[in-house]
Amino acid sequence: MNYQHHFHAGNHADVLKHLALLQLIALMEQKDAGFLVLDTHAGAGLYDLEASEARRGDEAEGGIGRLRAASENADAAVPALIRRYLGLVDGFGRRHYPGSPALAVSTLRAQDRFVGVEMVPKVARELERNLSGLAVPEDGLAPRRRTTRCDNGLAALKSDLPPIERRGIILIDPPYEQASEREDIVLAIEAGLQRFATGVFALWYPIKQRAYLDRWLRRIARLTPKPVLTIENSIIRDEPGNRLTGSGLLVINPPWQFDIAMAPVLEFINRALREDDAAPASIDWLNPPA
Repeated sequence: MNYQHHFHAGNHADVLKHLALLQLIALMEQKDAGFLVLDTHAGAGLYDLEASEARRGDEAEGGIGRLRAASENADAAVPALIRRYLGLVDGFGRRHYPGSPALAVSTLRAQDRFVGVEMVPKVARELERNLSGLAVPEDGLAPRRRTTRCDNGLAALKSDLPPIERRGIILIDPPYEQASEREDIVLAIEAGLQRFATGVFALWYPIKQRAYLDRWLRRIARLTPKPVLTIENSIIRDEPGNRLTGSGLLVINPPWQFDIAMAPVLEFINRALREDDAAPASIDWLNPPA
């Protein structure tokens, strides 16, 4: 596996993915009952933006850097979710950027649970170290309720579901390197839905090869009668080729009013991060709610 998230930490895709994750967690926390966050491609959990890997492309400057500047100079009100996200990120120091495991563990409650799966042994060890050293509030997630392991993340949709809590967010953030990966994702989500039909499944994807991408997303939506939406943000205008123009999340079983909560957030980050005035952003229902 060649993909290393150290090169991309804090970029435009991370901004969208992590804002959506925080909103999903906040909506799930409206009920007292605990829930699981299963991160199938967890990565290292924390990234040094001054390291050579991150400095090579300086992708964080086009992501968290631009968003921070736009928020500081905004004429209109900054959505509360963006202020909270920036506060959480800045809590790690501006030299570091927290991945989804660190953000989740920092915000989950005592009754919730986190499982982070990472396939690359070296990165899995980094993840364990980074989460072990993470300070959380006294009423937050206890160390025994946050676990990591080195394993195939897609296989966790069988081994870890359904969760004992009967509620959960499954974040699927693959590298999209292997030719068979998209087919593997479809099969894994199908297996996960068979075990946990009421789970919230959030699949991150890169936006490119639009016609093929749309067919693939609709295929996933057909796996379930449950509500399914996509949330997308692009930094340059859409095109049919293989160039990366933005990223999105497909969310199965989104909590009530997730789309409404994300709409102003998406509008703000699109204005802040886009490199082209025609770069689109959208929230679309593939399976509308009943």
